[in-house]
Amino acid sequence: MKHKFNVTLQKSTALTEIPGDWKTKDYVQILELTDYGDFDDLNEQEVKGMAVLSLADLEKNEAAELLMGYVFPVDALTPGQIQNASHEMEDEKLWEEYPEPAQHRNFFRIGSLLYRAYNGKFPKPDARKLTIHVVPEQNADGLMKKPTPAFVVRLLAAGMNDHALLHRLYEDELKSEYFKAATNIIWSTKSTPNGDGSYQFDILSSDYWLEAFDPANTYECIAYPDAASKETEA
Repeated sequence: MKHKFNVTLQKSTALTEIPGDWKTKDYVQILELTDYGDFDDLNEQEVKGMAVLSLADLEKNEAAELLMGYVFPVDALTPGQIQNASHEMEDEKLWEEYPEPAQHRNFFRIGSLLYRAYNGKFPKPDARKLTIHVVPEQNADGLMKKPTPAFVVRLLAAGMNDHALLHRLYEDELKSEYFKAATNIIWSTKSTPNGDGSYQFDILSSDYWLEAFDPANTYECIAYPDAASKETEA
């Protein structure tokens, strides 16, 4: 069943790094991987600072390769792919351009730390956080509590003009029952009920996809999850 929604953009925030992507435990691992030595006496802020400095002491491709080995799951990339990407990252936004979209999110995580460690000598990361207010015209709590990527993409695409990248690349998928690529487009969605049947969605993705979302007013749309996800409506 397809539902109607009223959607209002509350906030759109450009991000060069996603909060929580790099925690103290990650900086500790970087210090170990860079053979920093004894860091038991360092506090959390010092661990963070020294990890960033330790990365910056490496050649740029070496730092990129080290982070890829740490961030990507085993076998996600071949050694050859890691080596090639470590050089490409110096000039290319692999969180947009890498031919395997499933890897884009991790490339953004790596790119954001490299950009910080090398004072802007890597491409500037450009993610975006959207906060939207969503009001269903009838009860859709099951869908709203756990919004699937396909549902969220359709919800956002309705607020973009026909020239937006989503429409140009995925016109058929937006109208069909299956939108497999949506999983790689939407990095995360946090759903918060407002207590009156409406919800707040906090959505993260690359600006590559979200920059075209800038509706001036509340808009009405029909949106739905993929057919295989219809059980979320229950």
